[in-house]
Amino acid sequence: MGYLRMPLSAAFLSLALLLPASAAPSAGAQEAPAYLALGDSLAFGVGASDPSTMGYAARAYESLRTSDRYRDGGLDSINLSVPGATSSDLLVPGGQLDMALEEIGERRRDASPTANEVEIVSVDIGGNDLLTLVAPDSPCLESSSVEPCRAAFGEVLSAIQTNLTETLRRLRESAPEAVIVVVDLYNPYSGTGDLREPIAEIGVGQANGVIGAVTADPELRVKAASIFQLFSGRGGQWIAPDGIHPNDDGHAVIAEVVLATIADREPVIPDELLSVSPGATAPAVNVTTDAGSGGDSDGVSPVLLLAGIAVAFAAGIAVSAAYFIARGRS
Repeated sequence: MGYLRMPLSAAFLSLALLLPASAAPSAGAQEAPAYLALGDSLAFGVGASDPSTMGYAARAYESLRTSDRYRDGGLDSINLSVPGATSSDLLVPGGQLDMALEEIGERRRDASPTANEVEIVSVDIGGNDLLTLVAPDSPCLESSSVEPCRAAFGEVLSAIQTNLTETLRRLRESAPEAVIVVVDLYNPYSGTGDLREPIAEIGVGQANGVIGAVTADPELRVKAASIFQLFSGRGGQWIAPDGIHPNDDGHAVIAEVVLATIADREPVIPDELLSVSPGATAPAVNVTTDAGSGGDSDGVSPVLLLAGIAVAFAAGIAVSAAYFIARGRS
């Protein structure tokens, strides 16, 4: 059975209480392989009617658990995600990455005869990094000059690239045979006509360019689960009432993309989830993958981003505050 952020000691104690004394495993022993989820509120399941069962990580786990690969031997689910987490938060001492590495190492050291290592890892991160650009103390809201916000945006992209790369590098070193899947970002306003739609398209597009560059590194041997295009034009269909997180249908779509990525196949989206036609109101945005680029290029001009931020958020601080609360940050 899966669990959300359950301490290992509590998990072992619960298992020991449920099993007869003769059947209880020794301390630290694990009997089944595991699916490990890291990330922010998306992996946690926020927006779903029941995050513990309808969130994308929970849905993906349930499909895996009942698949031919795991039906007989079982599969553990360990969800370490934290709503509001940024890419930097993954790396804090005792945080998600440290907990994941401890779990991976413990299972690899276990002498149990069954194959019980962490076999699948999913990671989603970066959305909350972008939110720092609309925090009350952000230069994008405090300064009338373009340059401070341009610099802040570059720092955000650089942080996502650096932190995600380090997270994936350490996961790969710890679990050399695991399937590691990285989920990119979507624009929750796409197709809604909201003033923030084109601005979010730019910011998310740039962040996804960075995420794509990281996942393309052959040394990391990770798989990219891209949901950006699928969500295009469906902000009014697959987004929860909070306006930010996926609803049950949105989480179902993300889960299918994760499962398809694990299996090296194309996602198959049920017809009932596609019943409403997309209606994107913003044109496609051409993005670059150079997080360090500060000038105009074939990608998005930072000046365009800043102008949009000024228009979209200067009169919308209350909405931005609600955005932070919805994502788990005050």
